[in-house]
Amino acid sequence: MNQIVATETKIPARAATPHRAATQQRVALLIDTATTWGAGLIEGIADYAKANRRNWLFSFEPRGKYDRLLLPDGWRGDGVIARITHPGLAEQLIKRKMPAVNVSWFRYGGNIIPRCSCDEAAAAQMAARYFFDNGYRQFAYCASTLRPSYHDRLGDAFAEEIARSGFPCERFDPDHDRFEKLDSEQQLGELSRWLEGLPRPIALLAFDTIQGRQVTEACSQSGLSVPDDIAVLGGEHDELCSRISSPQLSGVDQSPQEVGARAAEMLDQLMAGQTLKDSNVGLPPKRIITRLSTDKVAIQDDMLAAAILFIRRHFANELRIRDILHEIPLSRRALEIGFRRHLGRTPRDEIRRIRVQKAQELLCDTDWPITRIATACGFDRPELLTRAFRRELKATPSEFRRRVTQGLAKR
Repeated sequence: MNQIVATETKIPARAATPHRAATQQRVALLIDTATTWGAGLIEGIADYAKANRRNWLFSFEPRGKYDRLLLPDGWRGDGVIARITHPGLAEQLIKRKMPAVNVSWFRYGGNIIPRCSCDEAAAAQMAARYFFDNGYRQFAYCASTLRPSYHDRLGDAFAEEIARSGFPCERFDPDHDRFEKLDSEQQLGELSRWLEGLPRPIALLAFDTIQGRQVTEACSQSGLSVPDDIAVLGGEHDELCSRISSPQLSGVDQSPQEVGARAAEMLDQLMAGQTLKDSNVGLPPKRIITRLSTDKVAIQDDMLAAAILFIRRHFANELRIRDILHEIPLSRRALEIGFRRHLGRTPRDEIRRIRVQKAQELLCDTDWPITRIATACGFDRPELLTRAFRRELKATPSEFRRRVTQGLAKR
């Protein structure tokens, strides 16, 4: 299927409506409700409307991720936020001159329909850095076998990021026309044979958690251990797919609530007759949600790997270098040299990195005050947590929490 190439004028924004807070507007949400991504988008949209006192009446129905969504012929409303995954929906919205925002990685609608989604390159870079930080130097990517018309920018960006560090990246990306003719067992067998031929240990990024779960199933069929032989990370986290995978899958949290809030803000401006400053918005992912599928340190030196695991298990304590040396039979010099050689940082840097990583999780998943989070992550004082955050993330803990939990809903 060909994408719509936009050579015409953008859909005109509607004339501004006075007293928008009191005027009810109908907004169609053509978004799946079966995934963490889709549910998060809808939640972010609803949060924006509530925080900004928009009297929006939402039109949406329970939908699956791969349902072919279209506006009902008789639907009359004021705006649409949609995952535009096929050209028919883009053509329909353009024909109706309906204010709309696309929240999909597909580019259907060209520069006619504004788009807001997670930045694919940023997600790929986060995944690559996560693997590097865990000591991996062999990499692979498994593309989606369910999206024949999608240009896989996530996979391209991941391979480019790996190549910039001087490493190759194996890739599973079969011909879609041939692959879809195979039954599910034949498809699983082909994936298994590819996995068996990979060097080990290896870090594998799958397009999303659905594809990642297929990888873990294929690994089980082939007698490959996850994560000992192959560490598997999903490019788009989905909670259900993660939980039913064996082992549970790690994934990239693509900030669906923040994307939904920004898309709602963009649609709000279009329905008010305003011109968007940026009609192609890519927001950064929030974090890596770590589960058992990547719970491994890929370092051949057993003593050094044991030192890293010791840090991960005891980061919340008053941890000093001498505590590590008391448990691991290494000299301080050998420990320092090993960390720099394999990870490019010192043991003290690793302690700080792990503590900040845990603090990020608590800032996203709890409403704990900063003082409690600092204590839970091994910092004697909140000021030390703030200093570590600024060094690692160029932001304070409060700034990070506002950015990732509130998004743009309260703008």
